[in-house]
Amino acid sequence: MASSTGEVRPAQEQPSVLDMLRQPRVMLVLLAIWDILGVLAQLLSDSFLFDMKTDASGILGGRVFSASSLIPAIVYLWALRDPQQHRRVFWLGLIEQVILVLSSFYHKGAGDIGWAGVVIPSVISGALIFLIFPNLFQPRAAPLPQPVGGAPPSSRQ
Repeated sequence: MASSTGEVRPAQEQPSVLDMLRQPRVMLVLLAIWDILGVLAQLLSDSFLFDMKTDASGILGGRVFSASSLIPAIVYLWALRDPQQHRRVFWLGLIEQVILVLSSFYHKGAGDIGWAGVVIPSVISGALIFLIFPNLFQPRAAPLPQPVGGAPPSSRQ
């Protein structure tokens, strides 16, 4: 519609990149990709993703390479079907990312990893935490009222 100055305004504002990233389905895909990258880092040990100078020894050494990050990735992909119904999965994402940040700093303090191994995953997880919050506290859509006593009024004759 043109205003008195001849300016043409769009009918609807375009959502920002941040708004797009905060959409529940996009958020679930990002969380799943981040977990799958974690599994790839484990599978590609002694690479730029995960540089293991010595072997993982000890009776629980195999647990380090268990690919357990696939479990939340599968949960996130499962929740893609209906993010509104599976909203609690965002709590899992929040907890997972907070633990990832805390464990990164723990392992830096223990001398297990360098600063790049702390900063890069912590920044990515911090960004995911920032994107998760709106999905945690977004009001639920009100359910549509169901007609009492049978078929909807539009189908009655």
